[in-house]
Amino acid sequence: MAALGACGPGPRPVAPPETPRPQPQPFATQEKAFLVDPLTGYPQQVDAERQDLLQAAHRGLLTASDREGALEVATGLLQEDPGFAPAQVLIAQVELGEGRYAEAVQRLLPVSDSMPQFVASQLVLGRAAELAGDIPLSYSAYREIAPRSQRAFQKVGELHPRALEIVSNRLQESLRQNQLDGAEKHLSLLRAWAPSEVRTLEGTRALAVARGDAAAELAAVKELVQQRPGERALIERRAELELAVGDPGAGLQIIQGLAAENPNDPELAEKLAAAKFRWRVSLLPREVQEVAAKPELTKADLAVLLYWLVPNVRYGRPTTGRIATDVLDHRHQEEIVRVVNLGLMDVDQTLHRFSPGSPARRGTALRSLVLVLSRLGQGVTCLGGAAKGYPSTSAACEASASCGLLAPGDECHSGAAIGGGEAVELIRRTLKLLGGS
Repeated sequence: MAALGACGPGPRPVAPPETPRPQPQPFATQEKAFLVDPLTGYPQQVDAERQDLLQAAHRGLLTASDREGALEVATGLLQEDPGFAPAQVLIAQVELGEGRYAEAVQRLLPVSDSMPQFVASQLVLGRAAELAGDIPLSYSAYREIAPRSQRAFQKVGELHPRALEIVSNRLQESLRQNQLDGAEKHLSLLRAWAPSEVRTLEGTRALAVARGDAAAELAAVKELVQQRPGERALIERRAELELAVGDPGAGLQIIQGLAAENPNDPELAEKLAAAKFRWRVSLLPREVQEVAAKPELTKADLAVLLYWLVPNVRYGRPTTGRIATDVLDHRHQEEIVRVVNLGLMDVDQTLHRFSPGSPARRGTALRSLVLVLSRLGQGVTCLGGAAKGYPSTSAACEASASCGLLAPGDECHSGAAIGGGEAVELIRRTLKLLGGS
């Protein structure tokens, strides 16, 4: 029996277990909220056949993770019509799901530029840019469609502070590098996204300062004062700008209020005196006010300010009869001739030219004012060697510092251009030394 058993059939060999076929991984589950029907929000009509092809491929992508099928359909549609944007969106959806964010962004940027309200495109662009780290681009894409997409609306609220911070930092960096056109582009985004927020107003002011645009700075400062009503430096700056390029009466009123609140503040007392003088300038002819508001003066402009703001110039008797042949038909001939014949400004002795349109320099203005003190004043003891004759620029700078025309620590910068506001203040200080107010 034992032998018989040995000769009988033995145990059957066990077949190795079948290796299970790999199941397709769910496609970009976490991104499905951004992978809507590629025709969503598309502004053009699409025939039924293309709609069916595209939407079937999209369903296969999301439900069966059929990337190859989606790419095949999208590529075929683009071969028939290279401008068919929904097919580009479907390919970008595959790229987003596979983590190829930069490729999706580059693919959809032209679509975004031409169709900013295309919801399906902007959702993918916004998400791909966000994951690639370009928060401003992402925010901009979401913002375009926020009224038409709840998901985009939520992302706008989430990204708003970061987008503003990044663009504001870019603006400041452009200003540091004196790239004003680049700064303007960043500022235009801030204005579109948050026109009344402090970051935008501060950026507007900073760019205005960089460009020397006092009127634009004043507009920004007015809004900043409303945002930060108790900030004294900002209030004083508004007053200065109102006096220079805005409403001098409003500027004077602001300084008067501050001086009344701080009666023992000598700095405010000085600013009040300057404000009163600047307000009086606002009562002069319009043409004189416009000169006083210029960011850079010509020699003719400087002569106009000397003539109208220094009474002894306007009413004084010239002692010489120098001729300037290039001012005979100039609209400010009277002012120029009076200043020249009082010996307060130069005429080329060889060509007999005043050059009224050439830039006025700081040294030129200071020398003229030192001459006003030496020739029209009495007992001005601070002039030193500049009290006689026609002082050199360096001597005029030294006398200006000694007499207080220049603020303590202020360099002469004789070759720098001079603006109307600065010239008016220098003239005020000169008149104070002459016994005026």
